Amino acid sequence: MNKLLFFSILLLTCVTGWANGIRNFYVDSFSDSQVADGSMESPFKSLDALKGVKFLPGDCIHLAGNQILTGTIHVKGVKATSENPLTITSYGTGVSHIYSVHSSAIVIDACENIHVKNVVVKGSGRKKGNTGTGIEVVNSRLIEVDRVEASGYQMNGIGVTGGGDVRITHSYVHDNGYNGIEVTGKWGTKSVHNIYIGHCVAENNAGNPAILDNHSGSGILVGHATNATIEYCEAMGNGWDMPRSGNGPVGIWGYESDRLTIQYCFSHDNKTSPEGLDGGGFDFDGGITNSLMQYNLAMNNEGAGYGLFQFGGATEWNNNIVRYNVSINDGIKNSHAGIYVWCDPYNKDVPLCETKVHDNLIISNQGYSISFNTGFSSGLEFANNTFILTNGGIEHLHGDETKGMAIYKGNRFWSETAGQKGERQPRVPQDATANYEAVGYNLPVSVDIFRLKEIITDMIPLTK
Repeated sequence: MNKLLFFSILLLTCVTGWANGIRNFYVDSFSDSQVADGSMESPFKSLDALKGVKFLPGDCIHLAGNQILTGTIHVKGVKATSENPLTITSYGTGVSHIYSVHSSAIVIDACENIHVKNVVVKGSGRKKGNTGTGIEVVNSRLIEVDRVEASGYQMNGIGVTGGGDVRITHSYVHDNGYNGIEVTGKWGTKSVHNIYIGHCVAENNAGNPAILDNHSGSGILVGHATNATIEYCEAMGNGWDMPRSGNGPVGIWGYESDRLTIQYCFSHDNKTSPEGLDGGGFDFDGGITNSLMQYNLAMNNEGAGYGLFQFGGATEWNNNIVRYNVSINDGIKNSHAGIYVWCDPYNKDVPLCETKVHDNLIISNQGYSISFNTGFSSGLEFANNTFILTNGGIEHLHGDETKGMAIYKGNRFWSETAGQKGERQPRVPQDATANYEAVGYNLPVSVDIFRLKEIITDMIPLTK
């Protein structure tokens, strides 16, 4: 894994003193000052001292580096401006650690223009009493979270509920319960606007022991959003301890969102519970419209590399594009295929509609290229993809009769086993213009997120 580099900078991000109306509050538990007024010379000695401060636009909260501060920072109702945001950051040498025990570490509630930078937040553990979220953003706008590490939370490492105009960048979320990063809003809406998640790593977010009736343990999840982008992110090793069977986690996915883009991401080695479903790499789930998934790499996931799903009660799933993606040996436990198509029969009158899946490369050692399970669709088109079966696989399209609802145009199908034996390649009668010639492909030796488009382009197979 190519982990992001964090927190090796000397941090002094706000002007000291009271110049230009900017107030600075310093917290240093090692201070030997007899007075604790929050100044640099006489800093507060604990986070509890911040509870008595009525924060204003332009305030800067400086947390001393290379030490652990216990407690929670709660900022509510502060309407700062782009010129004078309220900032929470580290100062001095190194990064500050907030240990919030059983609660959330930083809560931003009904605010605007708040920046959280260069801090580590840690809870007591998803199974050790914590019930919170590392960085919790509620009904707030114009929020930036950058270079944060969040772990040990039963809910999310970083969570956004409602609001909009949020940027989450260069952050490492690991060992949490519900999700590494989650964006969500009011059910029945796509009201959380303008979300950017970039250059983040979500690892070993295993599952929430308190959620027994729905999925948990995903890496990055966006729902109820309009105009959201997830790019240059990595998700791995998530979902293995979801405490239930049934619908499960996915590395990076979205639902009930419009204009969601997932690109240049690497999702691998994700799992689900022993009896759970899913556990895949990427997923456009129920209610996704006008969205794009491109230049992503899925590898060695227990579920399919790419899920196209429509759950019962979801709104329309329509006008999406899935292109230039690669799946390598996904579907280890569920679906046994690189792509999995499912629509809850309850929602078959609102099926997977008018979507193009083209120019993708699927390499499967689990038996199938695409699996269908009540995959009701209308105008779902697979075109110019390359499907390669290894390890004895000879059936490209697997599942029930709904596989016949999809459209197939000019795809390339190749079974390495049939080729090695000199046998006729297994035919796919649903694709009248299919190509069955041998293809070569290049597997990546290593994966650099920032070169993912180039890596995937190099993997595109060439006719021998």
